[in-house]
Amino acid sequence: MDRGESAGEIARLRQELQNRDTQLAYFSDRMSQIREELDSARSLNLEVETELGRIEKLKSEGLGGPQNIEDVKNVRKVAYFNSESELLDKMWTEMEEIEQDVTFQQRRSQSLIRFLKSKSALVRAIPSIRPVTGGYISSDFGRREDPFSHSIKMHSGLDIVSPPRTPVAAAAEGIVIQCGWNGDYGRIVTLYHGFGLTTFYAHLNTIAVKSGDWVDQGHIIGSVGSTGRSTSSHLHYEVRIEGRAVNPEYFLPEDES
Repeated sequence: MDRGESAGEIARLRQELQNRDTQLAYFSDRMSQIREELDSARSLNLEVETELGRIEKLKSEGLGGPQNIEDVKNVRKVAYFNSESELLDKMWTEMEEIEQDVTFQQRRSQSLIRFLKSKSALVRAIPSIRPVTGGYISSDFGRREDPFSHSIKMHSGLDIVSPPRTPVAAAAEGIVIQCGWNGDYGRIVTLYHGFGLTTFYAHLNTIAVKSGDWVDQGHIIGSVGSTGRSTSSHLHYEVRIEGRAVNPEYFLPEDES
């Protein structure tokens, strides 16, 4: 081999070494980036699961492959004493496995967030407060003697006796789907809370909302009255699930029911 050929071979080897150094540097940077993404995804999982009250101690997961830049440097030291192509292939494979783990953790985090939001929305949809402060229940949910016909009929809600114009509050957040006059109910406001839950506030004296309004729990929607088929000032309050009347007291804390 003459001097020119030797110089060419040396240049080629130098180029190969430079290319592999570049690849190893890329591996080092990409592995650090992937681990940051993986740590972030796992941290989000931990935060969400803690909030849901279902967290268990997470088991450590081995990932394999170089763990930090120093490990990559150590690999460099031995890279040229082994099959370099096999080493690079193995590193590519391990990096792809780690990237798949990152993708899984990110999807799991997104699923947990969607579940958390759904759970949070359900909690906010439950009519968990009394719509009026004070007063007393004069007629419970269930069969009773009708005050007008004196026959036994089903009473589909609670009658809460309160002074005229006592503020009436939304028992849960929701959208106003009906407000105005409705026969025996008199002036009424109906709220839809999602998840099939609807609340009715009847015999109102005044109405403070309009159809399509979004209201938060506790928002004043009207005042107690005696409109419609009513004997005196009170609020007729109903809760329905998929159109079926249920006892509103089921949703109230024990000290309020």
